[in-house]
Amino acid sequence: METSRARSASMVTPWPAAFVSLKQRTTSTMDDARELVRAGCPTGTVAVADYQEKGRGRVPGRTWISPPRESLLATVVLRISDLGYALEELPLRAGVAVALGIEDSAGIAVEIKWPNDVVAARGMPAAGRKLAGLLCEAHGDAALVGFGVNCAQASFPDEIALTACSLSQVCGRILPASSLLSAILVRLKAAGSHSGWQEDARARLHRRGQAVRVDLVGSGRTLQGILRDIDERGRLVLELSNGRREYVTQGELPTSP
Repeated sequence: METSRARSASMVTPWPAAFVSLKQRTTSTMDDARELVRAGCPTGTVAVADYQEKGRGRVPGRTWISPPRESLLATVVLRISDLGYALEELPLRAGVAVALGIEDSAGIAVEIKWPNDVVAARGMPAAGRKLAGLLCEAHGDAALVGFGVNCAQASFPDEIALTACSLSQVCGRILPASSLLSAILVRLKAAGSHSGWQEDARARLHRRGQAVRVDLVGSGRTLQGILRDIDERGRLVLELSNGRREYVTQGELPTSP
């Protein structure tokens, strides 16, 4: 990965008047983005860090584990009035943008693992393992899109060694963080006018057409069925054994069925 100084000079955002704020170390880029919102930053402003001490996932208690300078860690500030689409569509649109940005930059195929992960596609090295994760939150009049992409890792801690992978492991080279960020931001900016985003999401939907188990977050319940689709609201469409379709809003798709 590049040095912090080189990354800072080469990182730009495609939104007019916006900027990239880079820190070597922070609690989390989501916290930094909230500070930028309070300071009145424009849409498209990005908080980036080489290392974050308390990176977290969508599910409470989940953390983002990454040694310094081995991942792209960023949060983008989007003013809700500038989105051009319903706020409930943001997580899925952002997931598509990150997936397309990785494909553009790395030249590999990826899939979207519902609800908020990007994994190596079937047929690729480390197929099905997590390359990136997203977290979207609303903060006042702004929406925050946080994402982490595993870039340069050669190995992972035991607890995620069988479920995670990095771009260097999949494509055989270390990508400059600046070019990867640029590709993702271009796709995220275009998300508002991307009429084919649902088709792109469906085409990349991990385990579509397969039997899966879905853990319903917060309830202790599980559902089993065929993963059929995701709708425009980002809900998972599961076909149960009786033929009925269940629309899941809050859930987790385990690595194995």
